[in-house]
Amino acid sequence: MTRAALIILACVAVVPALAEEPSKEDHAEIDACLALAADKAKKAPPPKDELEEAPGPEGRLAAAAEKAGHDRSSCVGALAKKCIQKEGNTSNAVLNECYGREAAVWDVRLNASYRAALAKMDKDAADNLRKTQRAWIAWRDATCRQPEVTFKGTMAGPMQEWCAMDLTARQALWMAGWAD
Repeated sequence: MTRAALIILACVAVVPALAEEPSKEDHAEIDACLALAADKAKKAPPPKDELEEAPGPEGRLAAAAEKAGHDRSSCVGALAKKCIQKEGNTSNAVLNECYGREAAVWDVRLNASYRAALAKMDKDAADNLRKTQRAWIAWRDATCRQPEVTFKGTMAGPMQEWCAMDLTARQALWMAGWAD
């Protein structure tokens, strides 16, 4: 095998596997959670800023708990948890499937937000966003590979899938902010 082919195979092995195109039902589950969070955010009191929040760890945790009920990031894992509960077990196969399904939904959202953000930015901002996204992809892939290189066992699979789901969801939410 040529060196280039080996490099391509190595890169493919590092990328956490994402499920096929997500179903309408999977998209709807995440959409519903995000819509509920947005609705609750409209009804919530304005968030406290750094000067209003109680100081120290207790104050930070209290403010985070208050925000969690309407924070879009609270939707990360909503589809996966429902999927796992429906299956009624936490076998590696179930965890891999459920985390992968949710990661696929967030990946679609991330790509759509990325395209929308690029379309509204001037050249310098768009160039920097491309650079940022490429760096993020490399970071995500390396980060999510860590369980495999650390544990070298079957438990690494669900850890990698969860990592890909979690990081892709958070990046999708961040990117949506640039697209809005």
